[in-house]
Amino acid sequence: MIKNYLTTALRFLKRNKLFAGINIMGLSLALAASFVILLYVINELSYNTSFKNRKQIYRVLHNNADIKITDDGAPYILTKHLQDEFPQIKYVAPTHFVTEFSVKMNEDYIPVDRVVGADSDIFNVFDINVRGQQANILDEPNSIILSKELAQKLFPDQDPIGQNLVAQIDEKDEVLEVKGVFDNFPVNSTFQADCFINVKWTLQQINSRIKERDAETDWRSMYWQTWLLLDKNNSGGSLDEQFRSLEKEVFSDDEKYEFSLQNLSDVYFGSQDINSGLPQGNLKNIRIFSAIALLVILIAALNYIILSTAVSTGRSKEIGIRKTNGAGAKSIRRQLLNESLILSILVLPVALFLAWMGKPYAEDLFQTKLLILRSNIVIYVSVYVSLTLLIGLVSGLYTASYLSKLNVISILNNSVRTGKRKSRVRSALIVAQLVIFCIFVSSTLIIYSQYKYALEKDPGYYNKDVLFVDMGRSSQSSKAFINSIKAFPDVLAAGGAIDALPMTSFFAYPMEFPGDKSQKVPIELLAVDYNFLEAMGIQVIKGRSFELGDDENAYILNENAVNELGLSDPVGKKIDVVDGTVIGVVKNFNLHSFHSKIPPLIMFASDDFAQQVAVHYKTGTLESVLPLIKSEWQKIVPNEPMNYKTMDEFLKEVYTEEKNLSVIVSVSAFFALLIASFGLFGLTLFIMKSQTKEIGIKKVCGSSGQGIVLSFLSKNFIMVVIATLLSVPPTIFVMNKWLSNFAFKTDISWWVFVITFVCAAIVALSTVLFHSYRASRINPVEALRYE
Repeated sequence: MIKNYLTTALRFLKRNKLFAGINIMGLSLALAASFVILLYVINELSYNTSFKNRKQIYRVLHNNADIKITDDGAPYILTKHLQDEFPQIKYVAPTHFVTEFSVKMNEDYIPVDRVVGADSDIFNVFDINVRGQQANILDEPNSIILSKELAQKLFPDQDPIGQNLVAQIDEKDEVLEVKGVFDNFPVNSTFQADCFINVKWTLQQINSRIKERDAETDWRSMYWQTWLLLDKNNSGGSLDEQFRSLEKEVFSDDEKYEFSLQNLSDVYFGSQDINSGLPQGNLKNIRIFSAIALLVILIAALNYIILSTAVSTGRSKEIGIRKTNGAGAKSIRRQLLNESLILSILVLPVALFLAWMGKPYAEDLFQTKLLILRSNIVIYVSVYVSLTLLIGLVSGLYTASYLSKLNVISILNNSVRTGKRKSRVRSALIVAQLVIFCIFVSSTLIIYSQYKYALEKDPGYYNKDVLFVDMGRSSQSSKAFINSIKAFPDVLAAGGAIDALPMTSFFAYPMEFPGDKSQKVPIELLAVDYNFLEAMGIQVIKGRSFELGDDENAYILNENAVNELGLSDPVGKKIDVVDGTVIGVVKNFNLHSFHSKIPPLIMFASDDFAQQVAVHYKTGTLESVLPLIKSEWQKIVPNEPMNYKTMDEFLKEVYTEEKNLSVIVSVSAFFALLIASFGLFGLTLFIMKSQTKEIGIKKVCGSSGQGIVLSFLSKNFIMVVIATLLSVPPTIFVMNKWLSNFAFKTDISWWVFVITFVCAAIVALSTVLFHSYRASRINPVEALRYE
């Protein structure tokens, strides 16, 4: 039976090479695009699934109810309380990333990025295999455990365990002993590390920067990510009551801090409202990309149905003869479905090849490596094969259902009435394809408009002709560097701040409302040097800017801070919320990207926080200024490479997700266009052949070639109009939801849909023009002899 189905299917495809070719091209393109998108989706959804105890692994969060901010920081002292007073916790591991860490290799110091200060229980929480000492591996102060990758780099073809290495921590050389080597964390893990060192180094770093309190015992020094492993019979919610009791013991009544737990499974996608330094996924993007894959597949399925109904008339007699010989409707339906499935299976290797060829380009769009993860192999195979079979099944379902119900006598008498009904069905399916294409095109235009809006709208400071130089580990030299480059004639101003604008991180602090200590206002803090406001063109509307030497305890507020704190004339006054004097008020500017509203802001001046130097240069002089700046960098910081970005580059980086989404949707629109064009091209050819006599009669009766062409174009033009109108409501609905992610956004303009209509009309009409023109040129005598 299967052999018979296969023989029949191959025979049909051989007889209908055009049908087979168009469908193979359409299905393979759709599946290839979908496979690439699904590779990204599957990899994203598999984050943190490699840990066998993931359902029992949690991290501690703390919520500041006064300012409604949650982050993943916890005090170091909390670890001891969790170990002593929470018997349902098996292991607790506080972690903190170590900054300014490098390892000596030969005579050079190699920076290591992901250095984690922790204790030995970190390997019990995350079931990562460690070679070397098993118990208390990090207890000795000068212990270090390397990842396999870093160990191979530092000790090629050697056993690193037991060997010493020289590490530079906070610009001081320290001798560390390699106690073990751990397997690299899976690439789809949010928690990553290149090496682990004793937690004492993080305590020293924090205490050296915040000298007024001891980070080891202070409950308000919430700088550690604390991970824990619960017993299997407990969940994170079971600890809430014990947390509430602990909070009452250690915090005063006016301090509204609350601890909670977040399961590891929720860390990647459930942290959008949590201030965290770990990588985060975006479920909205997952839904968008999954919808794109589904729509591309749907277009290919519609394409198959359109062409199947077009060629089905030629199969009517075949069906009639089979039924006469005893074949039932169920058998006929099974045969036609199998043909569709066989076609989709033939397409699978082609689609996989195209997906593999397109993967490098997709990696640029998704801004990530689309790795084939060994742990996901079964999922990849299951999803790809299931999707292929599903599209074959769904595509052939309509045709199989329709043809299997045809009456034998009607078929053999050539009295099957299929023309108008099939024509309406095909028209509806073409309109559906065009609707999807129009949605893609108009969405692309709206997303790109928002991207351009974000790049070009005035944020309240210079967004052109500014260069950001990352001082990094050399921030102590920022003052000398700024003073040296300010002397260049083409440099208009230079100043430093803790971060570049727009800031990608935030530092919110609960300020007491003047005269009412029970009310707290969330205020963001920005540390700048004495020249930053001038360098960035931030407008002072009241009072004055910072002046070197006189403003160590001076503050500048933005307009929103003045309003939120209820201040009428703050300049020159001391206020309770800050230990100093307000010397000025600046006009509101976009501290963060356009995704966020402008927060209340307090700025203070210090040369100690100039980690990013903003250089404002004359327009068109970057090529001449940059070599001079680099030469000064080499004089002041000779041992460090200079990392820099122009404002244009930085803004594009901030809004790279929007740009990539615009490109992905436009590429999807291209695939939708290509697949729909294949179908429309093939359908037009079938229609022209089936209407050859009709066209001949029209020409005999006096119809001109131009009139025949226009009659075909008018039908397709009407379908384009209907498709464009039908695409407007879903596009507005979806794009309004997407634009709701921005506090500052563009409007959805009418011209978007006009351009979409023009694109759809050009595509549809040019596709049918060739065949309609050929049909209009046919000799009426030859047309009437046709068949």
